[in-house]
Amino acid sequence: MATKSVFVVDNGASMSKSRMNNNEDTRIVPNCIMKSKFYPRRTFIADQIDNECPNKTSLYYQLPFQKGYLVDWNIEKQVWDHLFGKVSFKSTGLLMTEPYMNLNFIRETMDQIFFEEYEVASFARYDRILRPSSNSFLKIIFFILAATLSAYKYECDTKSNYVLVVDSGFSFTHIVPYYQGRKILDGMTRIDVGGKLLTNQLKNVISYRQLLVMNETYIINELKENVCFVSLDFQDDMKKARLPLSENPYALDYVLPDYNEIKQGYTQAPSSSLVSISNNVDTSKKNTKQQQQVVRMNVERFTIPEILFRPSMIGIDQAGIAESIYNSVEELPEHIRPSLYNNILLIGGNCLFPNFKQRLENELRSMVKDDYPIRITLPEDPITYALNAGVTLTNSSDYANYCVTKREYDENGVAICHRKFAENY
Repeated sequence: MATKSVFVVDNGASMSKSRMNNNEDTRIVPNCIMKSKFYPRRTFIADQIDNECPNKTSLYYQLPFQKGYLVDWNIEKQVWDHLFGKVSFKSTGLLMTEPYMNLNFIRETMDQIFFEEYEVASFARYDRILRPSSNSFLKIIFFILAATLSAYKYECDTKSNYVLVVDSGFSFTHIVPYYQGRKILDGMTRIDVGGKLLTNQLKNVISYRQLLVMNETYIINELKENVCFVSLDFQDDMKKARLPLSENPYALDYVLPDYNEIKQGYTQAPSSSLVSISNNVDTSKKNTKQQQQVVRMNVERFTIPEILFRPSMIGIDQAGIAESIYNSVEELPEHIRPSLYNNILLIGGNCLFPNFKQRLENELRSMVKDDYPIRITLPEDPITYALNAGVTLTNSSDYANYCVTKREYDENGVAICHRKFAENY
């Protein structure tokens, strides 16, 4: 039997979300280590950057994930050491999500690290589990992804056999259809657009037009999250953005933090004259109104998120989210298409852009047959939805049957993980 206390981790490429299954306190930390030019001898791990680094300009990021895959175990191990903290794994189990299309040797390494180094009481990294339904106890759920966890919770909440999960995260956007908990691989789609690309594109645009910010990933990511939105009518919004400043509904000034007097960037009404004191964010000078570093945001507010819906804008030869959903569903048998369109679930940080859900619904409605219903669900917090789904699963009566315990691992080695966690190892 697996332990009742389980530590649940949604290990994303950008942020790691975690909580105990018997505690409501959720912890969200950056899944990386960072260095600052102001503290050259110090390395900041995960949320230490928020708690212990007073100046966040020119941060240097070291990421364990590249292009969606875990490639630097030394960095990830430091983040896990910090994240697990005082968790006593001798009496606590662990449930962790995996990247999409994960490689087998990465899975084996994870198994070894958690059982041999952290000595967890039990570990779960499923490709499949059985879940009870109203008719049968023999339905299979593939359970290696945040999307699968989300599908599990959605199906439990809505009693629907179908769900189309749209996960727009840090590295990619994935579209994954499910039937009775099983991934339908023929309809699975990846778009090479995520939050990282959007932030980098915004850095490029601002650096070309106004102020050199190529080293200011942390600050520009905050700017993106604070002021960007999805356009509901791109051509009309472009016309409005060309109007004079007094008539322009989208232009605003974003005052960059100097971490001396200004600890957090903020927006203000656009000034008729926009002056920057240098081409770099310089925190060595005392801040005055004349010395504020200000970025004028106008069309950038909606052209950056527009890349999610039209990747061809920046030379990516792929369909956008709405068209990819349509193509994904149309690849599947006709009799299940209405059910998938009627059960679309949005997760991931990019779904938090204002108007994201409405724009997606408008575009799908223009493509899909009129007699097909379209229902899109955006959870209250799409970032932690998969994490909370994992907590729901660990508290179910079936969960213990699908864990590998420390005793089983010591007796059988990685072979037991192969048998329980994967059918295609």
